[in-house]
Amino acid sequence: MPNQLRTFEMEEAAQPLLPSRRIHSEIEESIPVSISPSSDAATPPRLKSGLHRASTAPAMSVIPGDLFPQDPEPTLDTSTPILKHASVLLLLYLSLGMLVYFFNPRGFSVVETHPAVDALYFCMVTLCTIGYGDITPATPVTKAIACVLVLVGFGIVNVLLTDAVNHLLHLQESAIIDSVRGSSTRHTSYIVDAEKGRMRIRTKVGLAVGAVLLSIGVGTVVLRLLENLDWMNAVYLSVMSVTTVGYGDRSFNTTRGRIFASVWLLVSTLAVGKAFLYLVEARIDKRHRRIAKWILKRDLTVTDLLAADLNHKGFISKSEFVIHKLKEMGRIDEKEILSICNQFNRIDQHNTGKITLPDLLGVSR
Repeated sequence: MPNQLRTFEMEEAAQPLLPSRRIHSEIEESIPVSISPSSDAATPPRLKSGLHRASTAPAMSVIPGDLFPQDPEPTLDTSTPILKHASVLLLLYLSLGMLVYFFNPRGFSVVETHPAVDALYFCMVTLCTIGYGDITPATPVTKAIACVLVLVGFGIVNVLLTDAVNHLLHLQESAIIDSVRGSSTRHTSYIVDAEKGRMRIRTKVGLAVGAVLLSIGVGTVVLRLLENLDWMNAVYLSVMSVTTVGYGDRSFNTTRGRIFASVWLLVSTLAVGKAFLYLVEARIDKRHRRIAKWILKRDLTVTDLLAADLNHKGFISKSEFVIHKLKEMGRIDEKEILSICNQFNRIDQHNTGKITLPDLLGVSR
């Protein structure tokens, strides 16, 4: 029997330690074994494992659960603050502009339709930075107030409204990705990049072009019906409006037309502005992909080796190679690398060059 056990131990030591056997050995080491005299004859001695836990490593089973800080769960409804702030600021802006118009009606040169509609229309045209010229400030006081409205509208309200539009588009994109996730059809893969979890750039460009055409089309039809313009002038005024050019030779001159313009101008200018940003994003993304492809195909030179050797050891590790390539692609810079290294040094309190569980527990305290 002793010879058989010795032979078994030699065979066990010669075999690689499988994952299941490794886990079993670690569990056995953490459990104290008490052998009574009566059980020695019936039970063979426990085989020793080649794995040993370091004396400084704490056992995970004895660490209290309250020492592991739980990350706060992200709030699911993040649209409320953005949309609420944008709506409140927009209403405040329109209210102040309309009050200024009401209390000083003679301070504006205007083709009158209805006082309330004209006031709202003037605020929207100012907010969208179009400037048709059909309603203009005529006194020093109203000109000063118009300057304030332009600066506040262009610098604050438009920025917040753009953030609200971006958030709504992000929610819509997430809903589209969730609806097509798991589908492997060619149609859905052409629209959504499942690996990156976002819509493809070409899809965004298609939606951008569709938003521009839809805004121009709606404006053209409504201008044809409400302002009694011919089709050429209707298209002309619609394009000048959504692109915020506004030469001033054409404008909205009826009450119904100005009511429509008060809503349509805000929606269409934001949509078209976002559409052109998608076109710029597609151009930048294409340029980045071309640069990344060229960098990955380029052979490594001695200059690259010296530049990537951060520790000056005469060779580069895999992490140093990755960092060097990311720097070449413009994904990270020296400032970001130093910030990451400083965070690592704050966690590595004993300057061991690695982060251990005691380091994390010390930081959490």
